[in-house]
Amino acid sequence: MIVAASGTGAQRGALIGSQLEAQLHLAWQRWVTHFAQRDIDASELAQRLTDVGGWDTAERYAPDLVAELETMAEAANMPWYQVAALSMLDESWALTGGIGCTAVAITRDGSRAAGQNMDLPGWTKGLQTVLNVRDANGLGVIAATYPGSLAVMGMNSNGVIVVVNALDLVTNMTGMPVDFVTRGALHQPTAQDAIAYIREIPHAVGQNYTVLDGKDLFMVEADAREVKDVPLHATVSSHTNHAFTREYTGSEGSYARIKAIEDARDSLLTADDIKAALLDKSTGVCFDLGRWSEDMYSFMGIVGDALAKRAWVNFGPADGGAYEEVAFTTI
Repeated sequence: MIVAASGTGAQRGALIGSQLEAQLHLAWQRWVTHFAQRDIDASELAQRLTDVGGWDTAERYAPDLVAELETMAEAANMPWYQVAALSMLDESWALTGGIGCTAVAITRDGSRAAGQNMDLPGWTKGLQTVLNVRDANGLGVIAATYPGSLAVMGMNSNGVIVVVNALDLVTNMTGMPVDFVTRGALHQPTAQDAIAYIREIPHAVGQNYTVLDGKDLFMVEADAREVKDVPLHATVSSHTNHAFTREYTGSEGSYARIKAIEDARDSLLTADDIKAALLDKSTGVCFDLGRWSEDMYSFMGIVGDALAKRAWVNFGPADGGAYEEVAFTTI
């Protein structure tokens, strides 16, 4: 589902909430069931997430995005704490467990592209959503996500692509939630500005941020303590869910997915090649429900061409999916 909105955060949120009302309520119901199956009181968890100091940080660094979520909840006739919790998936993982995702960035002469498979819990299946928004400055943002989340990955109309990978690193819930980091970076005019934003803010949980535009590529690993640069490959850089800049032992799936990309480097030349790699279940990059974890699957994918300023989204589960171009909204 594609949801278009423009204007200030409050204006965007009202439009998004009214269009996604049914899906937001369904997402909350599934979120509750997901945690109940793990003997976690979902409402109590949601209240804990709503009360953390990260919201003060978000108000300081991204008040427009806080306003978007607040009016989204109001327009969808939902309690604020429910939509707030839906926007804090990585933070809920930090408290309860979970991780996935594969990111790829090409920096060849005449070819600059990046993409990602976002791996999420099974409750998100069928809730794949694209927020196609234009902010008050006229910058367009395509955010691949689910109802209640500001962005799990995306691209803007200036050709800035932001893809991410969860990392089990140092946490501090007074830091900025990942949703706000990702969407906030997407509202920056260049990759340089986006990475400066990411470096400036305090972070709630561990995350890799890969930021590419037509000129620059940055890859960092952030946590509540520091932001570190990840060494880049000359032509094809990639990241999954284990840290490169710290002593770290990741999951079997994380190492398998990074190896699949590294083994395919010579054949990764363009955005189309990233699409093909992210759709290929045989390599270990794309996985269906239950392959590496009983409740994780390749929820959605995005690929962007930073030079052509074009974005493609895989709306279905990556297994058997296909990429469709999404044009930036002009409303």
